[in-house]
Amino acid sequence: MNINRRQFLKTAGAGIAAVAAFEVVGRAGLFPLTGASAAPNIPLADQVLGPIPKDPQARSILRMSELNRLPWFEKGEAGQLRLASGAGIPPVIDVHTHVGWSQGLGEDIDMTARSPVRYFWNYEIAQDFLNIQLHPTPGEAEAMADETKYLVFKTPERNKTHTAANLVAEMARFNHARSVMLPVEIPVRSRHAEQTRQAARVDDRLIAFSGIHPWHWSEEKEKQLAATLGGTVRGLKFHPVFQFMGPDHPDAMKMFEWCAAHDVVVLAHTGFTGSEPGFMQAFAEPERFAAPLKAFPKLKMVFGHTGSRKRFHETLAVARRHEDQVWLEFSGQPVPHIRTVIDHYDKSKIVYGSDWPYYPLAVALARFLVATEDQQDLRQAILHDNAARLLGLPLA
Repeated sequence: MNINRRQFLKTAGAGIAAVAAFEVVGRAGLFPLTGASAAPNIPLADQVLGPIPKDPQARSILRMSELNRLPWFEKGEAGQLRLASGAGIPPVIDVHTHVGWSQGLGEDIDMTARSPVRYFWNYEIAQDFLNIQLHPTPGEAEAMADETKYLVFKTPERNKTHTAANLVAEMARFNHARSVMLPVEIPVRSRHAEQTRQAARVDDRLIAFSGIHPWHWSEEKEKQLAATLGGTVRGLKFHPVFQFMGPDHPDAMKMFEWCAAHDVVVLAHTGFTGSEPGFMQAFAEPERFAAPLKAFPKLKMVFGHTGSRKRFHETLAVARRHEDQVWLEFSGQPVPHIRTVIDHYDKSKIVYGSDWPYYPLAVALARFLVATEDQQDLRQAILHDNAARLLGLPLA
């Protein structure tokens, strides 16, 4: 074993021990939620601002494999779902996807490999998945936690199916013209930003956002980030939960200041599902995003997920206070919440995202199409034009 390997194992071991310690104090309630929202967790059933749609056809679909009962989908000869011919859906710009990640000593992922995709969430469980978001289930959350424990040593098998080639094949079935791939840079020995850049080389319809960890922000970090922003699209992914840093942390604030000064769009994960440890949830409280938005008026930020399961209302409220700077992306939200976003936000600042491979493209698209069944005139803007203008891409 060479010295670099020994040093890494020592560092990884210390990191795992630190995470375990944070878990203990987080669950004990000892971590302060500095700047966090004072609003309590709202039960999912109470988060719906409007009534769940009564459409019997949409309500009776309980599995992804049944989506061909909706007018926009059909099954091909191999039984795979796809957009139906003549569905009339404009080309989609998906601003929120990921490719599989391997970290530390984990095996690299072949981004050109084709295989059946093993999604994180199972949509063949009988559920009213169009109108209610149940994922992650306790079993899914436990499986992810088990995989994460060993991520620095072993790449999970399902991560190896989250390849650029698999994403592109799925895009073709659902008329996705472009997909933005978002890296998540963890604090130690992270490789996902580089993997995402390599994945983007597989197909010119793939766009890689940059990723960097803000910890100990410096001129060197500015140079590193600038070196990855040479393309037409200039964007950065920030994930407060997996990066263990709130958006109001001094280092994160310096990173956002740099992004504002250099016209770099930031797509930030907001909110949480409720399955994360308490201290990790605190990093993603939507109220904490108010600090950089107020401090840097030129900052452009996309609120990914619009608060996820547990902070939908609070995230929408923060966005509305900073509507000139914030775009909303609603991946993971069910039909009633998507309708709420459309009805209560600037329609020119709503963009579409799927969060593949957590969600199959079919599920995310079906939710949006059901949500806009009575407002079909908005589909061109939300599925394509708003993102094209934000990212400097050609209009369809």
